[in-house]
Amino acid sequence: MSTIVSSSSSSSNTGLKSKARNGQEPQSRFAFPFIRKEQPAMYRAMIVDDEQWVVKNLLDSVDWARYGFTVVGTETQSPKALQLMQELNPDVAFVDIRMPEISGLELIKKCNEMQLDTLFIVVSGFAEFSYVQKCMNLGALGYCLKPIEEEEIVPLLKKAKDKLDDRLAKDTPSVMEWIMDDKQEGRERIAKLLVNAGLEPAGGLRVVVSLDAEQFGAMLKPYCFLRLSSGNGKSVYIAQESGPTPLLQQLAQYGGTYRGIGISGLFHEPAAIRDAIEDAEMAAFQYFIAGKPTVYQSGASKGFADFKQLSSALQKHDMSELTALYDQYLEWFRTGAYQIKHAFFLYNTVMTTIIQSQNSESDKLSKYLLVDYERLIERYQDAAELIQDLKRMSGAYLGGMYREGQFRSDSFVAVIDYVNSHYHQNISLQMLADEFYMNRNYISQLFIKHVSQSFTDYLAELRVRHACELLKNSNLPIHRVGERVGYQDAYYFSKIFKKIIGKTPREYRTGA
Repeated sequence: MSTIVSSSSSSSNTGLKSKARNGQEPQSRFAFPFIRKEQPAMYRAMIVDDEQWVVKNLLDSVDWARYGFTVVGTETQSPKALQLMQELNPDVAFVDIRMPEISGLELIKKCNEMQLDTLFIVVSGFAEFSYVQKCMNLGALGYCLKPIEEEEIVPLLKKAKDKLDDRLAKDTPSVMEWIMDDKQEGRERIAKLLVNAGLEPAGGLRVVVSLDAEQFGAMLKPYCFLRLSSGNGKSVYIAQESGPTPLLQQLAQYGGTYRGIGISGLFHEPAAIRDAIEDAEMAAFQYFIAGKPTVYQSGASKGFADFKQLSSALQKHDMSELTALYDQYLEWFRTGAYQIKHAFFLYNTVMTTIIQSQNSESDKLSKYLLVDYERLIERYQDAAELIQDLKRMSGAYLGGMYREGQFRSDSFVAVIDYVNSHYHQNISLQMLADEFYMNRNYISQLFIKHVSQSFTDYLAELRVRHACELLKNSNLPIHRVGERVGYQDAYYFSKIFKKIIGKTPREYRTGA
């Protein structure tokens, strides 16, 4: 049986959906004039020194972002630094040579043994050049002397960035890529990583996936674990099941904010890691089914037979039966008996039945189907919202809103055209959702992707742009101009106008 633990944390799903949903937007069939530009890579730096003033000196002595870096962690105790290095795997680390317990030299050695990809820059005093030389022999990129000045550190940052850029350009396979490729070279590397991390497959391992969890690595500290990847809000770990308490029980106590935490079934062979990652990832998405932050452990799962009546009801155009089925599905999801793969199957079944009923070509069908779970959670907040939208789409289909192989709801061009033509009316995301049979959160994400603005900001700038034309080319009173572009409240109109233009409507008109 699968096991689920729901969180009573004060965090909610509100706002979490807008975080980088680790994936891309569903592909559109249309070309758009507004494309979000990719931001340059920002590399992660870490500072390790047992003297707090040195840490502060390093933090304050340079504009890190200017040179392509952000400091993701600092630590003054070397044992904790080693743990943090393992969790964060920073791109570059500034390490003090002389520290109690674990010296900078030993820290670099241990990180190399764990096959971290971190570049090291040594921080030293004048009398420590023999240690510096040893660190350089271990692959350290360079060194800087205390007290640290900007003119000394900037060349090292530039050198590190050049090296990291080269590494990125060469597209060196990550640990996750080695696992997914499942080739001999990768299997050997993974086996070595497990040994170096102290993990014993024979003793039982689990994969843990966390979504938008803060400081989650701290919860795993009672266990021997290895972080495989981290980025875009998702972290993947391998942990030894043997610990003071069962892993599920331990993680169920996690009190931080998160979307979901998934735990795989127990496995004993390194070759099983890939399947375990998929199980844990699916389990982490259980928050989507529960509608709240959830800790879930993978187990035996139901099949899809319960959902096969849906196609028949759609083909019979029986909305009464469809409504009853959707209500039943929602109840099943609420019990926690089904997983995100069932919601995924449900969505694609509806789309396949509707598209194929129109004798559409197979290439058209592929444009409407979701290819992974990430695409599903981009569109919907939870399973309840999915069911609501499937009802809406089914109603649109039975009501003749589907024609010529295209849902109006799939055309963002039509949405933009509508907003551009009706900006002066009282329009909202919910109104657009109802008009185009789309999910309002999905429409919001499309605006962010294709015009690099939220719907609210796009509408405000559109209205203000038209207001500028009226202010320059007509004698309408200010409040009438506001009404013409969709603002019935003159004060609110002036406030929005000044926020965008930098002047009040009156100042803009008079040229003040």
